[in-house]
Amino acid sequence: MKELKDGLRSLVRIDFRGNVHKQFRGTDSDKRFTNEVAVLKALEDRGATNVPRLVGHDPETLTLITTNCGSPAPLITVEKAQVLFQELEDKYGIRHDDPEPRNVTYSPHLGKFCLIDFELSEILPIPSEIKTGKTNVLRANWAASSVKGNGHLSNDDSFITLTVNPESTDPLPKSGEILLDPSHLVLAVSDGMGGHNAGEFASRLLMSRIRKEAAELYHQLGTSEDAQNALDALLRQCHHDVTELAKQNGNTEGMGATLTMAWISHSRLFWAHIGDSRLYLIDDEGVRQLTQDDCRAWHQWKRGDITEYAYRNHPRRSVLSDVLGGSTHEPFPKTSSLPLKDKQRIMICSDGIMDGLWEKNIQEMLAEKKPVPEIMENLSRKAIENDDKDDTTLIVAEISRI
Repeated sequence: MKELKDGLRSLVRIDFRGNVHKQFRGTDSDKRFTNEVAVLKALEDRGATNVPRLVGHDPETLTLITTNCGSPAPLITVEKAQVLFQELEDKYGIRHDDPEPRNVTYSPHLGKFCLIDFELSEILPIPSEIKTGKTNVLRANWAASSVKGNGHLSNDDSFITLTVNPESTDPLPKSGEILLDPSHLVLAVSDGMGGHNAGEFASRLLMSRIRKEAAELYHQLGTSEDAQNALDALLRQCHHDVTELAKQNGNTEGMGATLTMAWISHSRLFWAHIGDSRLYLIDDEGVRQLTQDDCRAWHQWKRGDITEYAYRNHPRRSVLSDVLGGSTHEPFPKTSSLPLKDKQRIMICSDGIMDGLWEKNIQEMLAEKKPVPEIMENLSRKAIENDDKDDTTLIVAEISRI
């Protein structure tokens, strides 16, 4: 690790991911360590975004690990620094013990000044605007599941849950919760197709590409147009990856995959889609499918030309007009976005969910006032009970204001 500071009160280093490691030493080191951990946790709970995020801490070595808030801001004036520290106290109830310019940094990734070194700071009562839920900080919680169908030798579905911030891209467990500033939440489901386990290879390859490109994408999500162009380019790269791999092995020739991806920032939901995996949105306007299946039979159903029963039993229901891989023709990814609001919910799913549940059932279960893990589990279980032949994968997530 690179050493940043070796002083009487602390040793500060930075690791290869850019995270800051601060080891306390000297007078009252244990008390200062304990206090800074408590203050950083309080700042995160209260929605402060211009401070380090606590990544980890070790009481035995008196070391805490935080995100990197950039470099010192030597040109900042005392007056400007005082304004920042006063805002911290007024908005988040944290009084800094040393409100001087030396404890102000500038983060080019966040595009803002940040405040650091809270070892002797004081935690005040929670300000009223936080108590009443009037902050602009959003929280996301999610739950995911993927179950192999009894009609398959392997699970051709893949999914990914990632958190992306200016310092790192990290895989997430099947369920959890994060704040959406500066971290973003990336969720994706892919359903592979092709013999000899080729479908499984294809869907996993797409997840790998998303993981590799996530850090770069984070910095391209400026305007909605920029984001949609970046997501379009990502899906075209995924198509290239699958197509090139298929050429190298006769057993994987013609393999392809669907992909539905949601990128949740601190203010917008971006999505990219190709195939028949779906993205649903649930809010005060009801339940609606944001994506359109790349399937002629689906469009016939939605136009009212055929009934849902006829669609579900249509001989060409599984014939897709667009996928990633599968052939050499250029894909036509669909991308879009919308602003996030309090108490929104989304679901991304493979067609195993639709095999086992009618549209009315899906909408009713998604709209239930239940915790996200329970909704996810109920949808998965019911779909598999009704039809267990296909792989069944889904991610349910909820956005709420803290």
